[in-house]
Amino acid sequence: MKLRKTAIWTAAVIALAAAGGIINSQTNQAQTIKVQKSVKKISYKTKYGFKRDFKFPQSWRGKWFSNTHGHLSNMIIKKNGFNTPWTGEYVELVSAGKVKGTGKYLWQMPQSWFTKHNKIFKKLGRVTTKNLKNKKWIVFSPIDENNIKIGYAFSLQNKKIDGKTQKVMFEANPKTGEIYDQFYRSPKLAQKYQNYHFKNETYAPVFNQYQKK
Repeated sequence: MKLRKTAIWTAAVIALAAAGGIINSQTNQAQTIKVQKSVKKISYKTKYGFKRDFKFPQSWRGKWFSNTHGHLSNMIIKKNGFNTPWTGEYVELVSAGKVKGTGKYLWQMPQSWFTKHNKIFKKLGRVTTKNLKNKKWIVFSPIDENNIKIGYAFSLQNKKIDGKTQKVMFEANPKTGEIYDQFYRSPKLAQKYQNYHFKNETYAPVFNQYQKK
């Protein structure tokens, strides 16, 4: 009886060891696949000179409203990009770098190269950050341009309006920090306070400039 029990125990140990080997093998395979996907993703990014590493802060995400020239429009901010208030098209924001094998930054590549890879770049925009007037701004600009002066700067701030604190998204000139437009969390707030001038903010002469056509 003792011998039989020993044989059963030995068989159980062997079975468990085999099962453990299978589990470890499956775990290693899963980890290998994950690493391969990660390497492939990194390779894809460096091949075309950009990284999908930008994420909007959670507090920025969602729908924002602007009542420009009496026309209500909205801007939808998502995890990695936003639907612009100008055309409504979705643009994913990425960090620009060097194109693999060229030693050149994206903005140094010829326009013919961008035309060739239009499917990849047509809905990508370049993102950088900048301090303007002691505030941090996120700047969106064309991915093939090194000059952010032609871009758009955005900053989220808490502002008091009629005794209540409201979140306001400012759009400004990325060079001067002068505000072009401001967005609110609801259509009602946008319609009521669109032309409100907040203290300690500098407004551009063309404030509230985007007119719906």
